[in-house]
Amino acid sequence: MVKLKPFLEWLPRIWRARSAPVRRKLRTRLLVTLIPTSLIVLALMGYATYWASSEFISLALERNSRIHAVTTAYAVEALLERCKRNLLFAARNPMNAEGAAAYLKDLRELEGLEFAEFGFMPLREGEPVVFVSREGESRRLAQEEVDGIRPGPALLYEHVRELKAGEVWLSEFGEVETPYPSAENPRERVSRVALRMVTPYVGPAGELGGYAYLSLNVQVIRNVLSLYESSNSPVFAFPRNPKFQRYTFFFDVDGWALFQSESELDDDSPLRTLNIRKTLSGTLGRPGLPEAFRPSERNENYWRTVEDVRKGHKDIVRPLKRMDSSSPYSEHFLAYAPVRLGLAPGQDAAVIGGIAYEDRSVLVDLAGYRHIDVMLIISAISVLVLVLAIALVARGTTLGLQELAYAVKNLTEKGEWEEVRLVETGYEAEMLKDSINSMIRTLQAQFEEIKSKDLKIESVTLKEPVELSMGPAASTLDESFPELVGAGPFMKQMKRDIVKASQVEVDVLIEGETGTGKQLAAEAVHRLSSRSGKPFISINCGELDENLLLDSLFGHVKGAFTDGKGDRRGAFLQADGGTLFLDEIQSASLKVQQALLRALSLRKIKPLGSDQDVDVNVRLITATNVDLKALIGAGKFREDLYYRLKVITITTPSLREQRQNIPLLAMHFLKEGEHMAGRTGLALSRGALKALISYDWPGNIRELKHVIITAAVMSEGRVIQSEQLGINGKARNEDEGQDESADSFARENGEGFENSMPAKYDNAQNDGGLPLDLNSRQVIACEYVRAHGSISSKDLLGLLDGGISKRTASYDLQDLVNRGLLTRVGQGPATRYVRPANNGRS
Repeated sequence: MVKLKPFLEWLPRIWRARSAPVRRKLRTRLLVTLIPTSLIVLALMGYATYWASSEFISLALERNSRIHAVTTAYAVEALLERCKRNLLFAARNPMNAEGAAAYLKDLRELEGLEFAEFGFMPLREGEPVVFVSREGESRRLAQEEVDGIRPGPALLYEHVRELKAGEVWLSEFGEVETPYPSAENPRERVSRVALRMVTPYVGPAGELGGYAYLSLNVQVIRNVLSLYESSNSPVFAFPRNPKFQRYTFFFDVDGWALFQSESELDDDSPLRTLNIRKTLSGTLGRPGLPEAFRPSERNENYWRTVEDVRKGHKDIVRPLKRMDSSSPYSEHFLAYAPVRLGLAPGQDAAVIGGIAYEDRSVLVDLAGYRHIDVMLIISAISVLVLVLAIALVARGTTLGLQELAYAVKNLTEKGEWEEVRLVETGYEAEMLKDSINSMIRTLQAQFEEIKSKDLKIESVTLKEPVELSMGPAASTLDESFPELVGAGPFMKQMKRDIVKASQVEVDVLIEGETGTGKQLAAEAVHRLSSRSGKPFISINCGELDENLLLDSLFGHVKGAFTDGKGDRRGAFLQADGGTLFLDEIQSASLKVQQALLRALSLRKIKPLGSDQDVDVNVRLITATNVDLKALIGAGKFREDLYYRLKVITITTPSLREQRQNIPLLAMHFLKEGEHMAGRTGLALSRGALKALISYDWPGNIRELKHVIITAAVMSEGRVIQSEQLGINGKARNEDEGQDESADSFARENGEGFENSMPAKYDNAQNDGGLPLDLNSRQVIACEYVRAHGSISSKDLLGLLDGGISKRTASYDLQDLVNRGLLTRVGQGPATRYVRPANNGRS
């Protein structure tokens, strides 16, 4: 057939030769004049707007940082104030163990507060009441356990002897170690960084009876910082980009940074100061606080922050110097606010520390990048508008030819002959269109004529007889297996399994679909075994009911039943010393299965009506066309019998799995059909062979034999046509079946009935480093692997220009794997074939 592509590639060159010079001259002049001028104006406008927007964004970031620091400091103050109020409330009520336990439970349930320590230390009489808490559980400590608290609560007395009722003393942040006995570990101790509050306990008569105190785990304060950093913050307004670091830390009035905010999910994580230590230099650790960090004096911005907090001021440092920040971005803020707590009525609240919020923001830089992006988009849009205007100016002279070029290009992409139709045309475009359409109409008429001739040739070809000479495939009918016709990996595997089974004296299970030759496989096992000189008895279990099958297998003695007028030996005794083949074993009832299991276990049988066991020497071969495991799951087949039968398993392949053997089998059965019909010289047409390979063969080889012999007997002519086979040839893709049939039969016979391969396929030469029996496609595959390291079925199709089906390519490569020349890697579409590690030949 005439190729369309070369002509269609020639047409655009005609159009470019006629129109390109005028179009290029007009558009180049307009582009060089208008586009650079527009870009310069846009750049100046962009710089001015960027400067203004960056200033206002920085101001917004500064205000946001101030708000975050103040609200976090207020939240910490509120927490400390709640602890103080709860302590003062407890000191106004009788201090006893029951009351304190109930009070702590109410605080935990109603306010969610849990104190590391809570207790009352009497001055004179009575035992101290001290509770320690952890993970929602409180325990009261005995006197000797109270003495084990470090630092001991008795040391707090010196801080409260001068306090009046309603006043509170607040300790520094420090480590508190308390016993926390449990049933598993009565000596367990817990160490926490805590903040202690102490207040006097005044009795009903106004006398000082002791003091009440509590310890607040500093992790609770840290978790407030973490909460206000998270999306669950009470003042959360909009999400922040988690890629860029922002964190809050707490520092005391001496300048020690004690802890920083963490992820809200890490509420039990230890206190850390990693982020500030990455930025500043200084001293790490103080007694009881190993993670505390005190920056050196040269960090001026930090110490200015500490000094302002001591005075009760809140402010922001903007922007930080490079020596005070590891941020690579232009804007970097440190906002701070004091944390206060009123310790006595009527007095000003004391500053106990400060909250610092560091925002390593990139919003200004990102805004600049986004601004640049916007300007680029505006520039691109402007350029597009200009180009559109230029296109409109040139429209009158170029549009018709452009449309013609696009129409020709579409013809090239489609590869189909269709007349060109134009909407916008000009005089030149119309002339070219009419000339092209005239040429297309002429070619269409020629193509139709060629197509009609091709169909006639194909029809005649399909009715011609196909040459199915044995050729090299005669080796497939090896002397060991004259009854098994065919080759290929499945047949080779079955023959290997038969040889292995024949060499040992064990029972065999043959699995396969109906019509796949299970009887022939059983006979081959017997013939090749040491029992070949003894009887081979075959029984189909599906043809007999339970009683008849039992009688057929085990026999009976005279008088065993009404009609039992003589002895019957049964199949086991008939096959003594030889082989007993039971087909369709799945049809045997459970009673028969029980009897078979006993016979196999003891190698003894008991004929019906006899009281004596009879020794038997029988090899049992069974066959089934169903999944016995499924029957076991349904309770229809004994599992113990299944494993008795399945010592060696032989699988007979279905005809669908060995379509390459269909031509060989068809020739074999055609010879039988000639003999039965008393005829000679019969042949299959190409169309008939194509139909045989395309059919799905639910009845397998038995059905194929029936179809061929029936056609041989019933056909009136010498050549059997496809319509005389009486099968549905559309059970499988016909093109795929034809390609695979030709290829597979050529592989087995050294020749094929069609040759559709490209020239480079046929001319491939074996350089002597490969087995001589490889076909030319496999030689190409091996050479490709040598050059590129691996190959896939898609690669092989590309090398052969699609001259074979994908299934055929996969078969060739799998055959190379079976020969040990290639190794398969991966699964599905990602499957590739590479050289084995110990084989450098392929």
